[in-house]
Amino acid sequence: MHELVLRIKDPELCYIFAANARRRGHPELALQAYRRAVDLRAREHPTADEAELAAVRAIYAYEEALSYARGKRTRATGTWQLVNRHGLLSALHRRLDSRGGDDVMPTLKELGMEDYSFTAVREAYPDAFAQLAA
Repeated sequence: MHELVLRIKDPELCYIFAANARRRGHPELALQAYRRAVDLRAREHPTADEAELAAVRAIYAYEEALSYARGKRTRATGTWQLVNRHGLLSALHRRLDSRGGDDVMPTLKELGMEDYSFTAVREAYPDAFAQLAA
């Protein structure tokens, strides 16, 4: 990640940086800024372990992909409701079982965040999801 992007400490500033980078002809910096925004937002969310942190990051990346595709800020309201009712990993498990969870995978790939998909989280932490399936 570029040094300028790493210096950003606020997710909202990442979006400003991304808009400026695109306007000035540096789309690769814009993509890095979007990824940085997702990482910063995920770190602000309280989590118990690495699997939960990855789950939160995946939800924020999902929101980023929705926002990017629609051209305006979009929240994953239904997913956050599942998180509030059932917990982070259980919510991701339910999303993966119900709709596949990767309906935004092409957009995530375009943003360079395919490793932040719901499926990638399940593959990275199979033990955590195995406990949920049992």
